[in-house]
Amino acid sequence: MVLISDAFGLEISPNGILVGHGDQAVLYSSKAKVELPVHLREGKVRGFAWSSSSKSQRLLLLYSENEYSLIKCTSSSGKDHFQLIYDGETRDWINAALFLDDDNESEDRKRFVLHTSHSALLYLEYDPTLNADCTVLELARCTDSSILYYTKLHGTSYDKLAIISGNAFGELLVWQTQFPTESDPKSVMKTYPLVLRLEAHNGVIHSIEFDLEAQLLVTTSDDRSVKFWNIQKSGDWTTAEIKPMFSCYGHSSRVMCVVILKIGGRTFVASGSEDSYVCIWSSSGELVLKRRQQFGAPIWRLGFSQDAEILYSTSSTGNLVGQNLKGVLNRPKIEPTMLSSLGDANEFVRNLKFVNNEIIVGLSSSNRLYYTRISSDPSHENKWLMVNDFPSYKRTVLEVFENVIATCGHRRITLHKYNTDTNDFDQLFDGIRMKGTIRSFQFLSRDRYLVSDNLGYCLLLQTHQLHIESHIALFNNREPWITAALLISEQYLLLGNREGHVMLYCRSSAKDDFLLKDTIRYLHGKMGSNFFKLLSVNGDNAHVMSGGHEAFLKYLNVRFADSTLRVSQREGVPLAWVEAAPSKDLILGFNDNHIVAWSRRNDVLLQLACGGGHRCWDFRLSDGDSLLSIAYVKQKRVFFYSNSLYNAVDNQIKDIQPNTWHVRNCNTLRLITARNHSDPFILSAGDDNIIKVTQVTKDSLSQRAELHSHISTVRSLQALPYKSDNDSSTWLVFSVGGRSQLCISQLSIDACNKCWISELSTHTLHNAASSTTSTIEARLMAIDVVQHSGEDHFSVYVAGGDGNISHYVWELGNPSQLHLRHFVDVQRCPLGIQWIENKGMLLVSTTNGEVYVFDRTLGTTYVQLQLHVTGINTIDIHVDKHLLHILSGGDDENIKYTVLNLDNNNVEHKTEYLGLHNAQVNALAIYCPPKSTEAAEMLAYSCSIDRQIYRIDLKTHKYSRVGYTCIADVKGMLMDAHQRMYFYGCGLQIMSGR
Repeated sequence: MVLISDAFGLEISPNGILVGHGDQAVLYSSKAKVELPVHLREGKVRGFAWSSSSKSQRLLLLYSENEYSLIKCTSSSGKDHFQLIYDGETRDWINAALFLDDDNESEDRKRFVLHTSHSALLYLEYDPTLNADCTVLELARCTDSSILYYTKLHGTSYDKLAIISGNAFGELLVWQTQFPTESDPKSVMKTYPLVLRLEAHNGVIHSIEFDLEAQLLVTTSDDRSVKFWNIQKSGDWTTAEIKPMFSCYGHSSRVMCVVILKIGGRTFVASGSEDSYVCIWSSSGELVLKRRQQFGAPIWRLGFSQDAEILYSTSSTGNLVGQNLKGVLNRPKIEPTMLSSLGDANEFVRNLKFVNNEIIVGLSSSNRLYYTRISSDPSHENKWLMVNDFPSYKRTVLEVFENVIATCGHRRITLHKYNTDTNDFDQLFDGIRMKGTIRSFQFLSRDRYLVSDNLGYCLLLQTHQLHIESHIALFNNREPWITAALLISEQYLLLGNREGHVMLYCRSSAKDDFLLKDTIRYLHGKMGSNFFKLLSVNGDNAHVMSGGHEAFLKYLNVRFADSTLRVSQREGVPLAWVEAAPSKDLILGFNDNHIVAWSRRNDVLLQLACGGGHRCWDFRLSDGDSLLSIAYVKQKRVFFYSNSLYNAVDNQIKDIQPNTWHVRNCNTLRLITARNHSDPFILSAGDDNIIKVTQVTKDSLSQRAELHSHISTVRSLQALPYKSDNDSSTWLVFSVGGRSQLCISQLSIDACNKCWISELSTHTLHNAASSTTSTIEARLMAIDVVQHSGEDHFSVYVAGGDGNISHYVWELGNPSQLHLRHFVDVQRCPLGIQWIENKGMLLVSTTNGEVYVFDRTLGTTYVQLQLHVTGINTIDIHVDKHLLHILSGGDDENIKYTVLNLDNNNVEHKTEYLGLHNAQVNALAIYCPPKSTEAAEMLAYSCSIDRQIYRIDLKTHKYSRVGYTCIADVKGMLMDAHQRMYFYGCGLQIMSGR
């Protein structure tokens, strides 16, 4: 029903774009999206091959790890029809496949080859007249049998076929099926000599591509390099010469794929890596374009549409993303333009701002104000002109808003207005308003300004005459001045200072001065907020976005009823720090010495090298927020850059919506159902430290929100319904993971499916048996939460990797406080805990195969039972009156069903299901049909690392295999009321259990 899994297969053809989403093969064309009739038993689709297009019908071959399928493709009445005609299996991993155009091939019979990872080649013929079967014509082997990780097949006939492969030792191997060594002529097995062996890389070779016309061969590897080779081939491959040219390093992780592009008569090379970047290189090895494409997910495959000039990529999350290269690589690379210097050789621009799309003003090292006009005409030479009658004093601040230029220094403020008609700078104000050296001037609106100095003196001024409207008392800190300001309404003012604090002020009812009401200390660390952006405001709340010197955006909630300020949410961004959010989609900031423009819709749009550590830059958006202009100072010179953000990007591929699932393992998943919704929402978290809220709608997923509270892996979470009304449903979300971190948040989903998240508190739980000052941080493995009869009081049970099971009490009214009531050490790492509601007991499973049952205080151990000989990886329970049904799976590959009488703590039944799985069991669930009676069925579903799915009738103990999941490294599963199974791990798959 829903599958988010590795997309290893990608093929661009005139028929459309073929993508392997897990075990599903999908054809995307201009007409429709078609899921091909494939029935792989155990593998993921890894590659495709088309037969010749000159025939009346075509065959499509697709293959997984060791399975392959033939699909007949015909067209009639303007529609494509696909029929599965053959399934086959090999004993070895399939690396590549290719159809051949041998002379004796008939209209119906098709010949093709499959190459496997131990350098074996299967030469096969499909004949529909012979029971639609495939016949082995020859089994070819190379004299070298090293394990191969990638193969490129070249040729149209079998006796001239070349096999170019890369092995685990970084060697490039070439052989061909032309001159076999001595062998039995009657045997179908033949051996061919190795033609060429080259030491290519310091690691596994993951991809190979070549263009004989361009005499270019390219390889990629674990060593993060893209290596260019010159290939000379006049006859067969025995005389071919392959010589190294150069190695290119633009990736920070394994380079998994490469394609050669022909655009405008020029040759380019595109490479994709696990670092989520696509690099495009010229034939001389110059990096001409680098762009992050898959939202942080590893890129597995690249494909190029020659007609449309679109480069496609697939990733570990199943996304198919296209980048339009039309015109991008043929035109000159846009480089920053160095503007002319000032007239005086010892004078330079030390700060600058855009006045409008064409005018830039610069404050010089001699405290003079200059301006220059920027032109798109390359022949235009800019000149810096001095602003006449500019007052002479030492300036510390330059700010611009709607043609008004503010410059400030010691006590003094000067305002000028640029006249677009006369190009004059008219002075509006010049005078003293402060006590110390002014460090900040903030434009709150066209005629309201906030000014602060190094003494902590802060004023709210109005009109161009700078009348004092209000005094604002700041912290008495070493650097108290303001870095960001937002006037939310006439009553509320939000300030961020240089010490890193964010402060909410409310206007006094008795006078116009603003009084401090609430403070968040070190919201973005110790550097302060760079900006505030008002997102929404109503009679009760205001929602504000803030950015600073960290890789997060913080979302603030201002409550007017009690004048409180809190962090409601945070959002991770691929920047070292954030400077501005000029639109809903666009974020600007820095990564080391690069200015970065990041888009929520299109990922990274721009990385502009500007020099590191400076603050002298400004930007301007125009042409409907699509044209970005940047000016910055580097080594005492001014540089200007301008380019369209979206003209080289086309990520919105028709009928394909990119998902934003976890880019690393998902460790835990919970289902919640909002009021008046039939389909559930998914709460998930994993190794990417993110909690995601995703809505399930028929056969699609829509991400609604993210939580970035955790600084390490999230291992477990629980969601408790808190309250519901006609407008929304609310849950409290408790999550634990690495660095001993417990995070508590509040999630609300309204009738329009909009999610609101508030981070209530974050706690670091130290070992209770150690000193209270201990800094030992253990990974927290599991959590369960019990709501007391009092609605706002909760018992929180947390299992730590150090063996401690701890009981805490938490109150919603005082979220920052967490009180330890009791703890017990089970001497083993607990893997899971579950609360038994009707008996008030806690069930604990451990790494040594034992389960414990404690009372609610953890003071009494009711049961200690050995279920498995090794760790219990997964456990599910069902309570039927006084009977506790326990289904467990572990490292010993066994599934055990245990019935425990909770009245006398005796085991009443034990059953072991052996041989269902051949790997550790990580996922299982008990399903009881709604309104079941004692005589009704009780079903169980299980899955292991072998990815096989079994259904067990726990009453009759009969079982059957019901399917296979594409999710690698399965971490667990859940079932909903509709008997749908949710498997999670390296991806997500939802399928019916019926």
